[in-house]
Amino acid sequence: MKLYFKILSLAVYFSLLLITIGCKKDPAINTPETYHPTPYSFSALPDDITPVSQFIPLNNPITIEGVLLGRMLFYDSTLSKDNTIACASCHHQGYAFSDRGRQFSFGVGDSIGNRNSMALFNIPWERGGFFWDARAPILDSQIVGPVPNVKEMHEPWSGALAKIQARPEYPGLFFKAFGSKTVTKENTVMAIAQFLRTIVSFNSKYDSVHRNLASFTGSELRGKQLFESDPVRNTQPGNHSVPLGHRLPATGFDCQHCHAPPLFVPESFIPNNQVLMNNGFGTTNFKVPSLRNLKFSAPYMHDGSMPNLDSVLAHYDHEIDPNSPYVSNLMYAKKYTNPSDPSSQLATPHMEMTSQDIIDLKAFLNTLNDYSLLTNKNYSNPFLH
Repeated sequence: MKLYFKILSLAVYFSLLLITIGCKKDPAINTPETYHPTPYSFSALPDDITPVSQFIPLNNPITIEGVLLGRMLFYDSTLSKDNTIACASCHHQGYAFSDRGRQFSFGVGDSIGNRNSMALFNIPWERGGFFWDARAPILDSQIVGPVPNVKEMHEPWSGALAKIQARPEYPGLFFKAFGSKTVTKENTVMAIAQFLRTIVSFNSKYDSVHRNLASFTGSELRGKQLFESDPVRNTQPGNHSVPLGHRLPATGFDCQHCHAPPLFVPESFIPNNQVLMNNGFGTTNFKVPSLRNLKFSAPYMHDGSMPNLDSVLAHYDHEIDPNSPYVSNLMYAKKYTNPSDPSSQLATPHMEMTSQDIIDLKAFLNTLNDYSLLTNKNYSNPFLH
């Protein structure tokens, strides 16, 4: 009997052993990869803006895998001819994704551009094209341009794609994001676009005030009132403190139509987020940038000609020239030389700010700075972590 149980035990043991061995995967056989991208979720967006979902293309939904790939590509200098210039070379996180206080950016071989690098944030809500002159109708076409541009990355797309394909980490990332290990121009651009659309900035003091988490100082509140209200001219000949036709003290500068809260970009009545420059007699269109994060994104204007906020305010205060390329036809005509209503004209196109006006207006504008944008790890260089 003992011999029977011994033989039975051995039989059971070897049977289990064979089953176990049979269940082990052959290491030479690879399990097929699966394509299951994870939808990306935005958090803590203001209630008074259009939902971001309305601006996400149906053919390029934002996914966690796509954003990771796009973030890597944004920071990867492999896209350039000599492997020295990345998208992030001209758009630094510590400067609200503008270019480190430079008037113009440097490309491959130290070539120099002729337009100031715009800050990059809140892109889903951009209207009417990209670049200063809005020549790129959609974000994807904006991303395409810098790679072959001789003043930027100076690399044909074919060469850039071949280099990315040869990098061992990328084919798997492209598969996870788009279901194919083949690196294509379309998917490269779509991945970068996904990442850029996630860079949002709504964590300034201004936003905290609107969430009832903070309060404006007296100076900030006065600056807000100047920003939002219209100028009023003196129509009383007997008012000797202010010349006839000049702006009355404490009345506003009506900035908000071209820089409307909460995004601080033009209201919808201005087509394509653009204004005609040179008082409307020229035909050059330039986009009106957001006034958020001004502290980090100097110098200002399309050509970076104004080094700081004081120079911008001084320009609008007493240096306005009706033929200046920096004066919107909407601003100049609407505020100061309305031909349809001569009685409403100001005697001067200058804004006539007092020193206190300047202090208060700057105080308000500085409430629009979002310091968390500069350190958010979700936007940072993935190759440094």
